[in-house]
Amino acid sequence: MGSLPGASCPICRKSAETRPENPAFPFCSSQCKLVDLGRWLDGSYRVPGPPVSSSGDAEALESRRRTDGPEGNAQEEDE
Repeated sequence: MGSLPGASCPICRKSAETRPENPAFPFCSSQCKLVDLGRWLDGSYRVPGPPVSSSGDAEALESRRRTDGPEGNAQEEDE
Protein backbone atom coordinates (compact mmCIF):
# COMPACT_ATOMS: atom_id res chain seq x y z
CA MET A 1 0.00 0.00 0.00
CA GLY A 2 1.48 3.38 -0.90
CA SER A 3 0.54 6.86 0.13
CA LEU A 4 -2.87 8.21 -0.69
CA PRO A 5 -2.90 10.40 -3.77
CA GLY A 6 -2.36 13.92 -2.48
CA ALA A 7 -1.78 12.82 1.13
CA SER A 8 0.93 15.07 2.47
CA CYS A 9 2.21 15.91 5.92
CA PRO A 10 0.52 19.10 7.23
CA ILE A 11 3.83 20.22 8.79
CA CYS A 12 6.54 19.62 6.16
CA ARG A 13 4.39 18.75 3.10
CA LYS A 14 6.30 15.50 2.39
CA SER A 15 4.34 12.46 1.28
CA ALA A 16 2.61 10.80 4.25
CA GLU A 17 2.17 7.03 4.14
CA THR A 18 -1.17 5.67 5.37
CA ARG A 19 -1.64 3.39 8.38
CA PRO A 20 -0.43 0.67 9.20
CA GLU A 21 2.79 1.59 7.37
CA ASN A 22 3.02 4.90 9.22
CA PRO A 23 1.77 5.05 12.83
CA ALA A 24 2.22 8.86 12.80
CA PHE A 25 -0.33 9.33 9.97
CA PRO A 26 -1.48 11.96 8.89
CA PHE A 27 2.05 13.19 9.59
CA CYS A 28 5.06 11.79 7.77
CA SER A 29 7.00 11.09 10.98
CA SER A 30 6.87 11.19 14.76
CA GLN A 31 8.94 14.37 14.64
CA CYS A 32 6.31 16.24 12.61
CA LYS A 33 3.62 14.86 14.92
CA LEU A 34 5.46 16.35 17.93
CA VAL A 35 5.93 19.69 16.14
CA ASP A 36 2.15 19.83 15.64
CA LEU A 37 1.50 18.97 19.29
CA GLY A 38 3.93 21.72 20.36
CA ARG A 39 2.06 24.24 18.24
CA TRP A 40 -1.23 23.31 19.93
CA LEU A 41 0.31 23.50 23.39
CA ASP A 42 1.98 26.89 22.92
CA GLY A 43 -1.19 28.43 21.48
CA SER A 44 -0.06 28.82 17.86
CA TYR A 45 -3.31 27.22 16.72
CA ARG A 46 -6.50 28.95 17.79
CA VAL A 47 -10.15 28.34 17.18
CA PRO A 48 -11.81 31.50 15.81
CA GLY A 49 -14.38 33.21 17.98
CA PRO A 50 -14.74 35.85 20.63
CA PRO A 51 -12.04 35.82 23.29
CA VAL A 52 -12.78 33.88 26.46
CA SER A 53 -11.20 35.01 29.68
CA SER A 54 -11.39 34.34 33.40
CA SER A 55 -14.27 33.03 35.49
CA GLY A 56 -15.10 36.63 36.40
CA ASP A 57 -16.63 36.97 32.95
CA ALA A 58 -18.70 33.84 33.53
CA GLU A 59 -19.99 35.31 36.79
CA ALA A 60 -20.90 38.56 35.02
CA LEU A 61 -22.79 36.61 32.35
CA GLU A 62 -24.65 34.64 35.00
CA SER A 63 -25.71 37.79 36.85
CA ARG A 64 -26.86 39.29 33.55
CA ARG A 65 -29.02 36.21 32.91
CA ARG A 66 -30.72 36.74 36.28
CA THR A 67 -31.72 40.31 35.38
CA ASP A 68 -32.40 39.82 31.67
CA GLY A 69 -35.52 38.14 30.39
CA PRO A 70 -35.55 35.32 27.85
CA GLU A 71 -35.45 37.87 25.03
CA GLY A 72 -32.42 39.62 26.51
CA ASN A 73 -34.46 42.58 27.81
CA ALA A 74 -34.03 43.83 31.35
CA GLN A 75 -36.89 42.75 33.58
CA GLU A 76 -38.48 45.10 36.07
CA GLU A 77 -38.21 43.88 39.65
CA ASP A 78 -41.15 44.33 42.01
CA GLU A 79 -40.33 46.42 45.07
